[in-house]
Amino acid sequence: MISFEHINDFDRLYHVWNHYFRWVHNKIYYKDIQVIGYENVPPKGYPVFVISNHQNAVMDPLAMLYLYKDKRQPVYIARGDIFKKSDFIAKLLRFLKILPTFRTRDGDRDDVKSNLETFDLAARILNEGGTLAMFPEAGHQPGKFFATFKKGFPRVAFRAAEMSDFTLDFKILPMYIYYTEYFSMGAKQVVVIGEPFAIDEFYEQFKTEPNAAYVAMNQKAREAVRSMGIDVTDHEHYPQYDMIFTVCRGTNVARHFVDYETTPEWDDERPYSSLLSDKELVGIVDTIKEQEPERFEQLMSDAAEYREGLEKLRLRDWEFESPVPISGVIMRALVLLLGFPGFLFGLVNNFIPFRACELIKRKLKDRFFSSSINFCVGAIITFPICYIFLFVLVGCLTTWLFAVLYIVASFLFLLHYYYWERLWIKFLSLCRFHKYQRTGNSLFKRVQELRERILESVLGESR
Repeated sequence: MISFEHINDFDRLYHVWNHYFRWVHNKIYYKDIQVIGYENVPPKGYPVFVISNHQNAVMDPLAMLYLYKDKRQPVYIARGDIFKKSDFIAKLLRFLKILPTFRTRDGDRDDVKSNLETFDLAARILNEGGTLAMFPEAGHQPGKFFATFKKGFPRVAFRAAEMSDFTLDFKILPMYIYYTEYFSMGAKQVVVIGEPFAIDEFYEQFKTEPNAAYVAMNQKAREAVRSMGIDVTDHEHYPQYDMIFTVCRGTNVARHFVDYETTPEWDDERPYSSLLSDKELVGIVDTIKEQEPERFEQLMSDAAEYREGLEKLRLRDWEFESPVPISGVIMRALVLLLGFPGFLFGLVNNFIPFRACELIKRKLKDRFFSSSINFCVGAIITFPICYIFLFVLVGCLTTWLFAVLYIVASFLFLLHYYYWERLWIKFLSLCRFHKYQRTGNSLFKRVQELRERILESVLGESR
């Protein structure tokens, strides 16, 4: 195994690298990133152990990394099996400041024993005043819910305290990460940062009953993260809950956002309002489940049928929430027509790197790696390689100044190409919507009825 001894040292190349990726992540890939509670982040140099929920593979640690306004370089602890793919991958992960920890099913006995070295190194990083980050669920969850927190997180925290003879002043910093959409570019992201807390209240228990201290600390930490986010505990009906979020979110945000001066957090232009809405809706539906079982079963049935109806009609919920008049459809057609030459330019110069990611995603068994493939493979490999090739080719055929301008234009029209294609898909869907509406399609009418029933059942007169 390669050495991780100096992983906490400041790396200038890593710092330069992150300027590029921070820009792509914060300004290009996500449409809007909102950070709530940044004032809770301890200053650089104060030992802090960051924990968070885990839903979106590599995008979660990137969300953590690119929110800091200082030059800190957090060290992450991640599942160890990915380090065993090859020496190159292991060295790349080390460069990215990631330490391996092995679950029993990820490696052999020697691998699991190596966790002790990882925990000691992680504890030393905290004692050096570093920032350590970990996802205590030890794996990403396919939805807005929580798994149990594993023992690795408290073991590192208590080892850091033990290493300093329980005198180290460090804090646990809870975060919650939320996405309006998981799988493609142009979504919105929220990072909620909670109040940091110490663990000295568990020290005496740890000295006599370490396992009980692990459990108690995990409970406190999990509740700190969970209180900021969304936890659908009914996994059997998760697709229905998710559909209810989609149907009710806009209406729920609008009914709260009456006065910006008194409820600015419910600003429907920012993604935090979506998080607040989903969190509130979980509580409403859970209450219906507990108090009115028959109404809950009907709601679940309606939500499932509504979801199935949308899929059969190849429509989206937003078309029912905010119907676009035929004049709006015509305007979109004109925009598409005027933007078509730019789309073609963007297509010609970006088709190969863009579609390379799509080919890789087709082989994914876990769809929640989609954004990670888009961002990591695209930003690190396909686009840089193709743009370098284009630059050399155009420079040899014309002038190097023209080649620079050509690459800049190719990048700008990449965004044009991407959003033109999305607008085209929405345009076709709007055409289907108006066709169903004009012809009186029976399934279309049923879907409209189901949507109204869901809204009435969940929000009632308050909407």
